Amino acid sequence: MVKKFLPFVVLFIFIFLVIYFYRENKSDFNFLYNLNLNFILITLFLCLCYLITESLIFRNITIFFNAKINIFESFLVICTTYLCNTFIQFSGLGYRAYYLKKFKEVGISNFIIKSIFIIFVEFMVFSSLSLILLFVFDKINSEIQIYIIIYFILILILSFSIVMLFFNENIIKFLTKITFIYELSLVKKSIGLINSFDKKRFDLFFKKYVFLFLIQFIILFLIFLNSYSLFDKDNSILFSIISTMSTDLSFIFTLTPYAVGISETFIFFSSNNFDIQISEILFLTNIFRLSMFGIYFIFGLINLFIFSRKIIK
Repeated sequence: MVKKFLPFVVLFIFIFLVIYFYRENKSDFNFLYNLNLNFILITLFLCLCYLITESLIFRNITIFFNAKINIFESFLVICTTYLCNTFIQFSGLGYRAYYLKKFKEVGISNFIIKSIFIIFVEFMVFSSLSLILLFVFDKINSEIQIYIIIYFILILILSFSIVMLFFNENIIKFLTKITFIYELSLVKKSIGLINSFDKKRFDLFFKKYVFLFLIQFIILFLIFLNSYSLFDKDNSILFSIISTMSTDLSFIFTLTPYAVGISETFIFFSSNNFDIQISEILFLTNIFRLSMFGIYFIFGLINLFIFSRKIIK
């Protein structure tokens, strides 16, 4: 019961604090008058592109298990995933696993194991890109000192991802030697799935995921850069990089639906030495969430209707 309700308790506390903060600091939100139709359309378009990349990732997973799925069907499933996660934490993962099992004959364990692998690819791409870009800007622009702890966290995440991705054979050998771990059902299935990978096919899909996450990084960066332009402040590129990095890595600690409050905390502490207000951080994170919600709510409901009819039949 605590696991079910704690995320919503945290979410409601966060919403209450945001409303209270807005009432007490209305003047800090004057930048909202700069909103215009062009800004909204650009943000919606970028969010749509982000959902399309998510759809391509899900489609690649499905194809990897020799099942057929078109990009529009994949897009509808991803929208429903986000819609489910908005109300019940991690329910979207369960929906995707059930959908693949029911209609594509893909094993739930296989899908979950493959999804974990993809998470490591995502962390590797985002952490390595963030490290490179932050280091470059740190050398070019000496006005803002980037916290050393950020570099440490990124190096830690990158190192862990590389170990899990490229040294899985050694990990498998180690697990097979430890009987009590090997006997676990998920470990056995993980080892069986990894051993069955065709190396050429595996490498090809790995490269596809790297490319897609690279595109995702660029899209997220453009969303924050476009939003940051409303504030008319310096260091927009550097702050957008930090916001992109913080938003993605905050999903490691998804304690609330859609990481509400977590992303804000990550961005706040990562950019504490920037000339940026809490109100502006709240706007940056939630304009992304609201734009995404506007898209996946419509298509997610459509797909739930289609999905329900399929189940009834």
